Amino acid sequence: MARKGVAATLASVVLLTVLVVADATVMSAQENLASSAQTSHLESRELLLEESLAGGVSLQILARVQGYLSSNPAECDGLPQYLASISASGSSSGEDSGIAYSANATAAEVPAPPAVKVDNLTLVAPFAGGVPGALNLAEDLSVTEVGGGGTVSFHREEAHTLDIPVEVDSASSLCSSTLSSLGAALSRSPCNATLEEVAFDSVLPVLVADASALGFTLTAGWGSGPGCSAAYWLTLVEPGVAGATGSFDWTVLGSGTTASA
Repeated sequence: MARKGVAATLASVVLLTVLVVADATVMSAQENLASSAQTSHLESRELLLEESLAGGVSLQILARVQGYLSSNPAECDGLPQYLASISASGSSSGEDSGIAYSANATAAEVPAPPAVKVDNLTLVAPFAGGVPGALNLAEDLSVTEVGGGGTVSFHREEAHTLDIPVEVDSASSLCSSTLSSLGAALSRSPCNATLEEVAFDSVLPVLVADASALGFTLTAGWGSGPGCSAAYWLTLVEPGVAGATGSFDWTVLGSGTTASA
């Protein structure tokens, strides 16, 4: 009987040990599963947050460039320099649902965008991608995110192309043709203001029509200069440009003089 009791006791101890180990294994598996689920949730959240941050700082850039274009007219004879001087930056930092984040972007004018308007920055469509003849910006974007007390981190650096649909090439062409035509018209009758006025008035409607065909409004004027020279000027306005923060007008100014007789 004593041996049977000992055997039963040993069996009970073994069974208890097995149950304890099994319970610990189940608890460990549950903890691992919960940790994996939490990690997966944080990773998914970080990916969604990254898209939002990339779009947000890119929109900041588009808005700042739009503000510059709308408040600073370009000059016909300095249009390339005007465009080359355009740059902007955007940034965002903070915490969202336990994820600390920072996003930074810088952009500057790029004269030769890709031939095809393709870019994966879909949150800023239709301003993502390059458009030949428009204002295009090369953007460098960086996003960093850390969640779960540092257990889950994300970092991405990307290059994108953004565009603002001001008609740069058309403005340049109109500047050249309009100034040339006005100068030629006013040079036909130097020192005769009456004939110069007739020549100016005869050529202007054609130039206005040419500008309108390319989406611009044109106004122009002239006056007598030193000796028998004449000074002339123009204002080109591209109205209602579709910007990231609403429509705006872009202005280009030009001027010239005829040679003194």
